[in-house]
Amino acid sequence: MVQPPDTTMQAEVIVLGHSGDGVILHEGRKIFVPYAAPGDRLELKMMEGGKDRAVITRIVTASGSRVTPPCPHFGDCGGCALQHLSDPFVADWKRQSIIDALAHRGLRDVTVRPTLTMPVATRRRAAFAVEQGASGVRIGFSARHSHRLVAISDCAVLDRRILLALPGLRDLLTFFARGQTARLLVTQTETGLDVDVHTGAGGKGGPGLRVRNLLAAAAARLDLARLSLNGETMLERRKPLVLMGQVAVCPPPGAFLQASIEGQAALIALVMEGLDTVVSGKGTRILDLFAGCGTFSFPVAHHARVHAAEGDRAMTDAMRTAARETQGVRQIEVSQRDLQRSPFTAEELGVYSAVIFDPPRTGAQAQAAQLAASRVNRVIAVSCAPASFARDARALVNGGFQLRWAAPVDQFRWSAELELVALFERA
Repeated sequence: MVQPPDTTMQAEVIVLGHSGDGVILHEGRKIFVPYAAPGDRLELKMMEGGKDRAVITRIVTASGSRVTPPCPHFGDCGGCALQHLSDPFVADWKRQSIIDALAHRGLRDVTVRPTLTMPVATRRRAAFAVEQGASGVRIGFSARHSHRLVAISDCAVLDRRILLALPGLRDLLTFFARGQTARLLVTQTETGLDVDVHTGAGGKGGPGLRVRNLLAAAAARLDLARLSLNGETMLERRKPLVLMGQVAVCPPPGAFLQASIEGQAALIALVMEGLDTVVSGKGTRILDLFAGCGTFSFPVAHHARVHAAEGDRAMTDAMRTAARETQGVRQIEVSQRDLQRSPFTAEELGVYSAVIFDPPRTGAQAQAAQLAASRVNRVIAVSCAPASFARDARALVNGGFQLRWAAPVDQFRWSAELELVALFERA
């Protein structure tokens, strides 16, 4: 018999689910509980309208893995899910998520290294929710499993320079009409803040000349490097530059970047370790697939010839410009190609000494199949999704590769997100 929504119950949390919610078993069903810890004994109430979700009304017995959350907004803001858990627990849980995903695909006894956890207050990118209400412009993040905006005054994750800019960013958006919402993409670059305002109007319609003039004046007061509107550059006072190794790249508005400088450095170090002796040979050619703005291409290009392939034209243009303007980078070829629809074929792959690939969350199923059928001897995989990584890893192993090691990198502190690097070699 299913309990009605207003009924409370007691239960013990057995594990954390993939999204970071605690899991209990009740009447043969899994119930998910936000902000729970394995080993907790909890008093719970079923969420209204939710058959498989409950909220904590009282902690009867706390798990030994519980800690005091460092952020005053935790539990209301949906940006973090795991601040109530100790760092060692989270690091082990994230590592185990890779082990479990691989085992689900029949890949067991794989060397999965301890998680590399990045420092707090280092995240250089944020996607803020914005709304204009009775008290003015509010900036923050959505509540968990809700569109309700939680205005923030502090954040344990973000680079402090972004937090210090929040009052000015609120002033930037005073043109909003009452009840209007927007999204604010903010990136801390080497030359200042890069801000992209998405008003929801979309396309080239956007706000009129008066509002554009107000935005430009506010950008000057805030000393922004660049201000964009709905993905189109409106004012560039300085090029917003990010370093890919030793190469300064000006990414397009809203372009994908690694979440922190420290996380990017850790991933680059692991990729270079995976390449190891390959990059020291004469005539070495490395293929970097899903190259973005050159996160791995440019560091590798100091040691070997690199072909960087990426589907987004603005990002390939950014790579070409950076390569052209930087001294000391060996030959780097950049091509725009939709790798999901048109992966490099096994025949095309045969000329490369090693391949790096860093696909989106959905993975690279078609490209992995071609890699498995190719003569390539070494593949370095970078992934932000253990499940799709494990699927692609299975294809590579079926094609004769051995998975030598996988290394988790946690640059998304207190979330369920995880990056990893893995080395595949033919026997």
